[in-house]
Amino acid sequence: MIVSMIARTALVLVFAISLAIPAAEALERREIEAVVGVLEKLTSETGNTVYYDEDAAEEWFKTDEEMSELIPAAGFSRRSWKAAFDQTITGFIASVPEAEFDEMIEEFIDKVAEAGKLTPEQKREAAIALRAEMGRLDEVREQGAPYRDLVVPYGPRLRKLVFSR
Repeated sequence: MIVSMIARTALVLVFAISLAIPAAEALERREIEAVVGVLEKLTSETGNTVYYDEDAAEEWFKTDEEMSELIPAAGFSRRSWKAAFDQTITGFIASVPEAEFDEMIEEFIDKVAEAGKLTPEQKREAAIALRAEMGRLDEVREQGAPYRDLVVPYGPRLRKLVFSR
């Protein structure tokens, strides 16, 4: 009787676990390829840089609607584009080593200070404000962690889209 209860409990657990599909499985390589390909074309047409926030996928979708409609041609609906875009970009962000992000932040602060002719005090304040935003970046990196390994092969292409403009 106890063995039977344990067996039933184990079956229920296995079934429950099978229903809880890991998030990383929701993103497929073909979707990443499509997202990257669409973004490469759109950035070439617009000159815009790819970035990530809650509205970025929608902004790219609207841009594409006004231009070439590459997103629907790639098989995405508005909803599926947002999911694939968000997972691809957060996965990419998660794949960038933290030390590299820290270095980029320092370079960015230096460039802002030079361009804006900031005083040392203003530069320090800008650095503090930017570092405060780093907590948000940590959240994005955590969000993208399940997709990191899937996105790594596309890293060089994504790097050009995100960092080279």
